[in-house]
Amino acid sequence: MKTTYAPINKRRVIYIAIGWVLLSWVQVFYDYLVVLNFVLPQIDYPLWQLLFSNGLVALIAGTITGIFLTKLNLWIRSHLFWKAMLSILSIYILGSIVFIGFGSFCYQVMTKQLSPFHPTILKEVATFMTGPDFFKHFISWGLILFITMIILEINDKYGQGNFRYMLTGRYFQPVEEERIFLFMDLKGSTTIAEQLGPKRYFQFLQDFINDATPPILQTKGRIYQYVGDEIIINWKMDTGLQDANCVQCFFKVQETIRARRNHYYQNYQLLPQFKAGVHCGKVMAGEIGVVKKEITFSGDVLNTASRIQNECNKHGVLLLLSEKLLNLLPLPASMETKAIGNIELRGKQEKVNLFTIYS
Repeated sequence: MKTTYAPINKRRVIYIAIGWVLLSWVQVFYDYLVVLNFVLPQIDYPLWQLLFSNGLVALIAGTITGIFLTKLNLWIRSHLFWKAMLSILSIYILGSIVFIGFGSFCYQVMTKQLSPFHPTILKEVATFMTGPDFFKHFISWGLILFITMIILEINDKYGQGNFRYMLTGRYFQPVEEERIFLFMDLKGSTTIAEQLGPKRYFQFLQDFINDATPPILQTKGRIYQYVGDEIIINWKMDTGLQDANCVQCFFKVQETIRARRNHYYQNYQLLPQFKAGVHCGKVMAGEIGVVKKEITFSGDVLNTASRIQNECNKHGVLLLLSEKLLNLLPLPASMETKAIGNIELRGKQEKVNLFTIYS
């Protein structure tokens, strides 16, 4: 089975790296205050050397950890929990030995002002790596890694960026925003469910969502909801229009599914097909709920996008979008548009001009 990797979230990697550097400095200052107050106030404490060596190691380790946790997030989720945790623990033990040892090496070179290959340097590093200070760093950074993973999990649970919005209170009161919504729905899901049975259909749906997620993130989309076999994706206007991300998302998911055709045919004897409707406009966004809070969007845009998606089967196409959105999109030369017509959507009084796009 081929492993699906998520694209690197650069902003997330930067946040983790900076956060780890700041935490490493807090740890250094704490140790400094302990020494200053309880040991020898007049001691010549190597504060700047420790700040540099600890900060450098935290920057490198935080960057690598951020890449690892985002790049292999889907891999971790596709394995049994104990196997994934065992793999992470093994990597952490190896990584902590390398990075803590490297930090000790940098510190000894700066404080002793000797050649990096001097026997004294290597002896001091070996002493540190077998002493209590190493285990203190090993345990404290293990806790930091664990807390980092919990924060990322909570962030993913609420949706990309939504956890931050909840902490800052951005949506405590309803806010009007302009957004693009894409409703992506599996074709023939009822028939597929009957053919595969409940368990295999659930695995099929899980595989489809796992494969669709990297292209969605790559095109900067935010997954708003999963509704049965439907994925609802949204973009802020400028992000969705940039490089035609909201349309590129559909075609990149198509490419990913086609590239995985062998997996689907071997396991399910069929290849997922899906249709999508895209529309843009103003919505109200706000935090809703008391026990299970979430950030919810409401407005005519969502209803229209859903109705547009429902028209795909009637007109024999896989992608439909409104004229309003099409007029704003900077489509690449490789894409061609075709007018479907001025269509009366179910539950809508005004007709909507619909178009499809071929890549």
